[in-house]
Amino acid sequence: MKIQFDFKVLNVVEENGVKSYIVQCSSENFRRVIKAQYDGSVYLPDYHQQLWDIQSHERTVLDIELASFIIKNENRTV
Repeated sequence: MKIQFDFKVLNVVEENGVKSYIVQCSSENFRRVIKAQYDGSVYLPDYHQQLWDIQSHERTVLDIELASFIIKNENRTV
C-alpha cells in the first residue's frame, strides 16, 4: 500500500534563525495540522504528541515526506 500525503503551508514565522511552520497534512483517510521547525534541518516538536494515533509506518512516511516538502520549500525561497 502506497501512502501519499499532500501538504499546504498555513503559516511560517521566523524567530532567531528558526522557522516555525504550520502545515496541513492530508491523505485519503487522514487530515492533521502539524507544527514543524526548520533551522537547516526539519524538526517536529512534541513529535509523539502530534502523531500519537498514527501507525508507525504511516508516521515514518509522513515524517519523511513532510521534511522533504519543507526542504524543497526552503530551497525555492533561497
